[in-house]
Amino acid sequence: MSMLGAQLDDLSSLSTKLQATSSDVGSIKEQAVSLTANVVGNVVEAAKQALGDMTTQMELLSQSVASSANQAEATQWTGANADRFRQGAVEFQASMTQAGGTTGEAFQAFLQSASAMTDSLEQYVTQLATALSAAQDSATQMSSAVESQRANLDQVMNIGISLG
Repeated sequence: MSMLGAQLDDLSSLSTKLQATSSDVGSIKEQAVSLTANVVGNVVEAAKQALGDMTTQMELLSQSVASSANQAEATQWTGANADRFRQGAVEFQASMTQAGGTTGEAFQAFLQSASAMTDSLEQYVTQLATALSAAQDSATQMSSAVESQRANLDQVMNIGISLG
């Protein structure tokens, strides 16, 4: 034979727990969205800052090299060693120019990768928020259903019969 009934306090506790779970899911959703936005923002900002700093440092180094090359050109110095030195200075300047270009290209490539990561993380957080919203709604609906069941049982089992 089937039994109909439940402990009303247990149903009330379950409903309360489901409401708390719904609230927890909502909090976690907000934190996940916020944390993801911070990660994306921090990575992009750090890469831009590093690119700016590296560009400044490369410019200072290029100025130092150019100053040395200018000093070498202005120095009264002739002969094979002077020619080799000046040729080496030209090659050094070319290497510095190449290093500056390579640095810029590397950071630009990183920023493009960061942009792709940003897109990927934004898609992830959108999907996560959608899933967590659905979970939150489910927990709220289950809480309401349990509370309705509790009220129905209380009505049928304890209040509903009148003689008379």
